Amino acid sequence: MTSNVYHVDLKDFKQNLIISEEEKQWFWEYNDTHFSKPLTPLFASFMGPSVSSGTLEAFEKLKLPLKQFQFKISKGYHYQTVKVHDNPETRVAEHKEVMTTVFPRASEILFEYVENTLLPYYSILDEAKKQKLTLEEAEERVLELFQMYLKIWSIHFEVVMPKMSMGLALEEIYGKLLNTKDTTGVYDLLLGTMNKSIETDRELWRLSLIVKDSAILSEIFNNSYVIHLSDSLNNVDEGRQFLTTVNTLLETYGYRASNHEFNEETWVENPNHALTLVKNYIEKDFDFEAELQEGINKREQKVNEVLARMPDGELKETFISLYGMALRMWGINEDHHFYIDAMLPAKARLFLLNVGGLLVNHSVIDKKEDISYLYLDELVELLRQPKSVFDLIKERKEEHKNNEAITPVPFYGNPPEGRSSDPIAERMFGTRMADLNEEKKTFTGYSSSVGVHTGTVKVVSDQSEFDKVRKGDILVCKTTTPSWTVLFNLAGAIVTDVGGILSHAATVAREYGVPCVTGTKIATSTLKDGDVVKVDGAKGEVTILE
Repeated sequence: MTSNVYHVDLKDFKQNLIISEEEKQWFWEYNDTHFSKPLTPLFASFMGPSVSSGTLEAFEKLKLPLKQFQFKISKGYHYQTVKVHDNPETRVAEHKEVMTTVFPRASEILFEYVENTLLPYYSILDEAKKQKLTLEEAEERVLELFQMYLKIWSIHFEVVMPKMSMGLALEEIYGKLLNTKDTTGVYDLLLGTMNKSIETDRELWRLSLIVKDSAILSEIFNNSYVIHLSDSLNNVDEGRQFLTTVNTLLETYGYRASNHEFNEETWVENPNHALTLVKNYIEKDFDFEAELQEGINKREQKVNEVLARMPDGELKETFISLYGMALRMWGINEDHHFYIDAMLPAKARLFLLNVGGLLVNHSVIDKKEDISYLYLDELVELLRQPKSVFDLIKERKEEHKNNEAITPVPFYGNPPEGRSSDPIAERMFGTRMADLNEEKKTFTGYSSSVGVHTGTVKVVSDQSEFDKVRKGDILVCKTTTPSWTVLFNLAGAIVTDVGGILSHAATVAREYGVPCVTGTKIATSTLKDGDVVKVDGAKGEVTILE
């Protein structure tokens, strides 16, 4: 380990993380697109400052008209306020100039950061999670982690925002060339591009082929409950060999969880998460490679059809040039999520559990997992001066459980004029409100992936409920992350509460050709397991049949 000393200003840290009564006069919006559940104190301690400072730094580097996303919490829930530059028109011109150099090598920029910054630091965390730390060493590594969170989330926004700009640029030219206001069809031209989420799904599918080729493994998977799969496999030689293969795969693809929280078990810690998905692939019985190639073929056919409809000229040549760059960079959404949104908190969790074990040894907390219920300033103070905080942890756990049971207010303050028309907010988060039409038994959202499917609803909140979904079911959830993509091969349709047409659920649903309606606002509160509904992705409509 290195012996650097890290200094972080922790004065009033907790107070600065929580929205004050005075600040509630501003416009703060509940951001359930990314975090639909209340955050634990320690996770909020890392994420809040990282998003606030990361956007400020990255947006300035990219010369965006947006100045910053400021991240704070209220009752544990994530709220966000958006700051905009006073001279947005000037910034738009500057941003377009910057993008001329970023667009051609956007993917290369991401993977340069992966190789030179992310993976080297993750190797440090891998060592730190295994070492027997002193209190002083633990404090140093915790503060180093905090500073790396700030740095890595600046990288996050630097690499992901150009994709948003590229999408809007393509939409604008697409609309002009085809003389249409429905410009979202341009995203159908970007399907079938390889990324780390598809790659992960493919590896799990390949594991299912190993099971199918073995009578012994097939019998275990067919006759064991999901929670017993790992134990059942450990009882026979072939099962143990298969588990070795699974664990090797998880060392590459298993640093993830459904909600990216420090208190949520990662796949690499428990192979049953991956084994559940392997079991689902066995049940679906399909050819992943063939379907992937079919998607590529459909995209190429669609591209040829669209280009044939576009009038020749300079604008068409500009579109073709931008489209080529977009195709190369389109995997950034899932790739950055794999290496940052998922891997960073997963690696951090395992290190922090080691620190939690140290606090247990010093009789500070009862279980190593309890470290999640401390704010960063409290954790550092306890590493400097250990003392029992059993009662505080009990209080925090009860508070967190109570927060999970409440419905957070959608916003504080008054929404600014023109907010709903912001194209980036609309595409990513979805800003329209929705209501249930009691007479027709329908509600609407964003048309995010075309197709019609009727099936049985399965409402899923996190990875512990993944095994509920069977082939053809309607997956209903608040939102999705890349850890959920394996369910897209099973589900007959996807319906989410939040997100626009460039949200994760929408993007992946189009990749897999699954009908999808996003941003309904009310799906999880209206539907329940066992309901039968029809999802019309083209109309963005959900109809309750039973």
